[in-house]
Amino acid sequence: MRALRALFAVLLAATLLVAVGPAARADDANTLPAKADVGPMRHLWQSLNNCGPASVVMALSTFGIDADQEEARLALRGSDVRRGMGPGPVDPWVNRLYGLHAVSRMNGTIDLIKRFVASGYAPMVTQWMQDPSISRIAHWRTVRGYDDELGVFFVNDPMLGANVALSYDWFEANWQPFSYRWMVIYQPSAAAQVQQIVGPDWSETAMRDRFYARAKADAQVQDTSSAWLTYGEAAYQDGWFAEAVAAFERGMQLGSATGVFTVRSSYPLALRALGRQNDSASAAARLANLTATPAAVAQSPDSYALFIAYVRAHQNDGVALTEN
Repeated sequence: MRALRALFAVLLAATLLVAVGPAARADDANTLPAKADVGPMRHLWQSLNNCGPASVVMALSTFGIDADQEEARLALRGSDVRRGMGPGPVDPWVNRLYGLHAVSRMNGTIDLIKRFVASGYAPMVTQWMQDPSISRIAHWRTVRGYDDELGVFFVNDPMLGANVALSYDWFEANWQPFSYRWMVIYQPSAAAQVQQIVGPDWSETAMRDRFYARAKADAQVQDTSSAWLTYGEAAYQDGWFAEAVAAFERGMQLGSATGVFTVRSSYPLALRALGRQNDSASAAARLANLTATPAAVAQSPDSYALFIAYVRAHQNDGVALTEN
């Protein structure tokens, strides 16, 4: 099975400035304080299209690390200014320079972000920079605190400022189009604690299954463009390619996909996985203007989604899905 997996891998707003008290910590797995803050955190104004590396640098400051934004940009985005930051390069970079680790998953929740903060971690999330009715710009920001009485998270935002208050409702709604993506940096000695905080979603397979079920249910209840596009992404990542195509098309019928960068790649790739090569090429050309990016950094097919679909199709042949 490891050999099979290896083969597939090869082939395939306004701001509210507040002062909060000393950092609070969650005492056990089932209790959260009403408010918490990670403590001192540097704020950094981003350079052009550099929200991701700037957010990483701000998170690193909670470890007492004064990283350089330009060094982070070149390591995490490369020299092409049009290229955004995915989470993939962050773990090897922070590990090589600082002996830290980073983990990223989709399917995040309000509760999960609060648990990270209450335990002293500063998670980063991908959301709309502002309400999409104002501008449709995908954006990384770093969460530094929350307050249940006010119903807000406090974030250090590389475009909007320090200690920006975002309501829980706004935070979740503007997180949905980006698959509830989160990332957190941690010390190797804290790996077990971080895994406990993340829970079942620590498993890539379980996370994809849970995200698919959640996004499908939300799309059917909410019936919004955002919910259907999110369902399309979740279905694609879980190997349900026909469902992904139908969901993406429903989402685009209900509203604009501009700025939802995953649609640009996942929709054509889902078509390709179904053998619809001509449709895939046409879709890729049609969507190329959503969030323009050079061909050299276009997303590759999700080999794990293809693997999941393969195993699902061959379950009667005794093929099982396992994780190392």
